[in-house]
Order: sequence, then structure tokens, then C-alpha cells
Amino acid sequence: MQVQRKIIDVHDTQVVLELPQSFVNHRVEVIALTVDEEPQAAPTLRQPSPALAGKGKTLGDLIGPIVDQGDWSEAP
Repeated sequence: MQVQRKIIDVHDTQVVLELPQSFVNHRVEVIALTVDEEPQAAPTLRQPSPALAGKGKTLGDLIGPIVDQGDWSEAP
């Protein structure tokens, strides 16, 4: 794969690209992106309320199932 990158000023709704000879008889993908926009700020991570701190409890084994194996068997 060959890549050609150009940054140009656009003054109209049409842009003419001159490609190298090696692109002839090949399919190409053209992507137009604006580069002068301000990047959007990353969303801030949400934090739980400090009022919840220390109120959670771990019930049982974190790895093993909390329900007995017999409860998962099919009914007769």
C-alpha cells in the first residue's frame, strides 16, 4: 500500500488531487478530514458518590457461583 498525504487550503467545494504515476490503474481511497477544528475534550470519568463509600458488601466467593448447582438442573 502506498500513501500520499497532503494538507491543502480549500476555497471551493471541489478539490483536484494530482497522484503519482504509481497510483495509475489502481483503486484508491480518498478521505477528506478537516484539520483546523479544535479537538473535542475527552469525556470526564464519572465517579461514584462519596456517600456510598464503605457501604458495599461481598457476598460469597467472587469466583465460584453463588447459586447451588442443583438449582441449575433441568426440571423433570
